[in-house]
Amino acid sequence: MKLITKLSYGVGQLSDGVKQSAFSTFLFFYYNQVLGLPGSLAGMAALLALMVDAITDPMVGQLSDRFESRWGRRHPFMLAGAIPFGIAIVALFSPPDGLSQMQLFSWMLGGAIAVRLMLTLFFVPHLSLGAELATDYHGRTSLIGYRVFFTYAGILLISVIGFAVFFPPTEEFSNGMLNKASYPNFGLFCAIMGSTAMLLCVLGTRGAIPRLRKPAAHDGEGSALWAFIDVFRTLKLDSFRILFISVLIFNTLAGVVQTLLVYVATYVFDFQPQHLAGLASSVVVGIIFASVVAQGLSRRFDKKRALAMCVITGGVFAFSPQVLYFTGVLESMSLTSKFAFIFTVNGISQVFFIAYIILLDSMLSDVIDEHELHSDKREEGLFFAARSFATKASYGLGSFFAGIGLDIIKFPQGASPDTVPADAVLSLAIMSGPVMFLLFAATVIVSSRYPLTVNRHGEIMREIEARRLAVDGAANQGN
Repeated sequence: MKLITKLSYGVGQLSDGVKQSAFSTFLFFYYNQVLGLPGSLAGMAALLALMVDAITDPMVGQLSDRFESRWGRRHPFMLAGAIPFGIAIVALFSPPDGLSQMQLFSWMLGGAIAVRLMLTLFFVPHLSLGAELATDYHGRTSLIGYRVFFTYAGILLISVIGFAVFFPPTEEFSNGMLNKASYPNFGLFCAIMGSTAMLLCVLGTRGAIPRLRKPAAHDGEGSALWAFIDVFRTLKLDSFRILFISVLIFNTLAGVVQTLLVYVATYVFDFQPQHLAGLASSVVVGIIFASVVAQGLSRRFDKKRALAMCVITGGVFAFSPQVLYFTGVLESMSLTSKFAFIFTVNGISQVFFIAYIILLDSMLSDVIDEHELHSDKREEGLFFAARSFATKASYGLGSFFAGIGLDIIKFPQGASPDTVPADAVLSLAIMSGPVMFLLFAATVIVSSRYPLTVNRHGEIMREIEARRLAVDGAANQGN
């Protein structure tokens, strides 16, 4: 595969990184702390939007599996989502003044749904396209590395530029994230970045369309409206069911952690927006080394063991600041030393968490091959839609739980760090640390049952290729 194809494919995921950073780092904080929407309502809006999004993923996946055109079966959907995505995210970060709480809740819900649906049109076919472009066991890990690299590049750009350019401290706002006037311009920036990435991906990968396998013939049973139910057919496959449950657990954790990230950094670690911008840049460490780590561990230990090693190692480093906080060590550090330490451990944790994502999607592509062997169907869209459903539904639950938690501990709105009660800060630290680490252990336990190895996948591919040759030979004889 040409390098330009890999780069073009990967750059499309910049749009998902834009959405992830905008939603997990800025959106909840904006509606909760700046606009005054209660955490439970903000969390509910995030959850409902994600549930709608998750339900529509299988519909788009099935449609793209069955779609036929001279532009291929994936690219028309990817193109259709590009411009509307930008329009929707601008609207989301520009609610009208004077809205009541329920009107504000409705605006957040409607805007979040619109953004997510437009991204779905691009995202699910794009994931499926990756499984079609690369078929080699280790080659897939390499291609997915490009995709994940640009995902986190998008997260990095939005986070760093957001904190440094749009939300710097001012005389009026010592915490720049409380500056309401900056959010519409921030939304416009996100729109330009995301829509441009989608368009570049479509243009850069269109040359691969003639080389992709044609969709298998379908008997016409079922429709996109029932595709959501069809997703659960994928759970009959043991290997996919294990991955599905693993994703559910891990992303519930991620939803809580990401939603609380700004709160923890600001109110527990006493960081200012400039520190948050620097902290966000620690993801560069993950971007640089994650693909190398994923491929190295995969080749040395196979994917299942490599996945467990990434989760355990990433979790230990990720939660080490909370451990030092509870022991009092963190409080004794200067602000500079504290930042340097958290930057370092966060960067190391990102290496392994990003490697985890690379390995997970590489394993999913292998599962699709196993499914083809048993069913004689290539249904990348269906499986990646199911994976996307699990990711979004569980992440939404995580955001919802985080919002509920903030209301339970009675965390104040629009407060500067020095005015937040000490018991609220302590409760926030507990909620974001020890409780979350338990989910990491559950992820490792579940994924340890994954059955596919490099040898078994090799056998599967040889059987598939033999069957394809037999079918092609019979077709040639018939002609």
